[in-house]
Amino acid sequence: MSDKATRGIRFQRPRSLHFRLRSRHVLLAVIILCAYFYLSTHTQRIPFHNGRTPYRIQAQFPRESAAAKKLRLQRRDKVEEAFKHAWKGYKDHAWLHDEVMPVSGGQKDPFVGWAATLVDSLDSLYIMGLKNEFAEAVAALAQIDFSKPNADKVPVFEVTIRYLGGLLGAYDISEHKYPALLQKATQLGEFLYKAFDTDSGLPVPYYFWKENVSGKLPGEEKVIIAQIASLSLEFIRLSQVTGDLKYAAKIQIVTDQLAYMQNITALPGMWPILANCTGEYLAFENKIFSLGVLADSAFEYLPKTHLLNYRISDQYINMYRLALASFSKHLFFRPSLPGNPDILMSGNMNMYEDPPRLDGQFQHLACFVGGMVALGSRISNSMEELQMAGKLTDGCVWGYSNTPSGVMPDFAHVEPCQDAASCTWEGEGNGFKSVDDPSYQLRPEAIESIFIMYRLTADPSWLEKGWKMFEAIVKHTKTDIAHARLVNVMNENPAHEDSMESYWLAETLKYFYLLYSEPDLVSLDDFVLNTEAHPLRWRA
Repeated sequence: MSDKATRGIRFQRPRSLHFRLRSRHVLLAVIILCAYFYLSTHTQRIPFHNGRTPYRIQAQFPRESAAAKKLRLQRRDKVEEAFKHAWKGYKDHAWLHDEVMPVSGGQKDPFVGWAATLVDSLDSLYIMGLKNEFAEAVAALAQIDFSKPNADKVPVFEVTIRYLGGLLGAYDISEHKYPALLQKATQLGEFLYKAFDTDSGLPVPYYFWKENVSGKLPGEEKVIIAQIASLSLEFIRLSQVTGDLKYAAKIQIVTDQLAYMQNITALPGMWPILANCTGEYLAFENKIFSLGVLADSAFEYLPKTHLLNYRISDQYINMYRLALASFSKHLFFRPSLPGNPDILMSGNMNMYEDPPRLDGQFQHLACFVGGMVALGSRISNSMEELQMAGKLTDGCVWGYSNTPSGVMPDFAHVEPCQDAASCTWEGEGNGFKSVDDPSYQLRPEAIESIFIMYRLTADPSWLEKGWKMFEAIVKHTKTDIAHARLVNVMNENPAHEDSMESYWLAETLKYFYLLYSEPDLVSLDDFVLNTEAHPLRWRA
């Protein structure tokens, strides 16, 4: 990044604020510890709003016809078949390794060698009723020591969402019947807790655990915002289920700094994609704003953590509303496309330019936005936001429907309409201005938003949109061993890349399976799903 790109906002608190903020952090931590302890020890005695939660997330589903049920269950079985195929490939070729290589049959360990696919898939196995496979996988956890990684560098964010989220999600979905899951989650939580031992209280993005002998860990520059702002669900839930509230207290310190900075960035309401965590406080030296790669789950976790934490505070939903006001005004846009569809996409805002410029980059990772806005609409009871969520989700449906393979590319560009109210296509081609990365990396974000829209509206059109996506994805990704990334979805028959990340089983196929399951299976009125689709119980 150029010197110009590293200049920007750096908020320096006056010395007079230093003591007050430190004292506030301590006071908040004490309050949270007391509140969580009370709630965790009195859960059965406390009436939640006269026995009910304050939110109803899912729609009321009408009675299903026999024909509709038969078709839905046939589709669900096809998803389960794809899952079993990929799980067998992992078990046969890469058991207790992080990932199977679906073309060659090899294995690799990019996530410290704690069997990422196994842990990430635990709750998927349980949800799909594969109880023997689930029990076998739980038993295999005894061979994994989550206090000693098989690598020197630990990616804190990835380990938290895949492993800690995976263990907690399996513990919650299995109704706390497997104490080994909580034991392993606590072991891992104790290890990750040390990554917060910095001057600012912000976690290091990569924990070199062998070097942490004594003293504070050094902070880092140019930290991806998602790496520090996307840990709240897992650590708060760990405090809730263990009664050890130090994990939630660490998160509160991070959240307070994020909240403090939210309205004094170059685009108030949002955080830039990169942060500076070298000092005693969070600072920003970047003016690029996005809801895609580098920033996605930082915003996704605001409404989700509110559901987990609403009995304690409205802080997360208030932060979300500030963010929504900003990115709905500055990042969401109607694209200029053939047929002039009334859909929305989320781009990037470059605040270095004068005037600031919206970049119509169309990212698969940003497809989570429809689901996020839909979930937030239920908390805010806003039909307008739900309609916005539907248009954002349809933007990603368009991305799948307009490629030769039927699968959306990872990065592309479209042209934003100058006037959303009177947008008329005058170009040539299929609407893609450019395709910057034509790969498909087995990503779940588009089907995640379709699943959430279906559960919140009961509109069967989402079932048809999801099925078209599933058929195209499975057709092209299936190998003799499992399922593989695609090199170029702009080809009618894309070639395979020898990679299958754990989220294929943890997220993508789970969302497809839940889309065609009964609405009360992993009901969103009971569970909130972390960014790796692990179900954490939010309703007591």
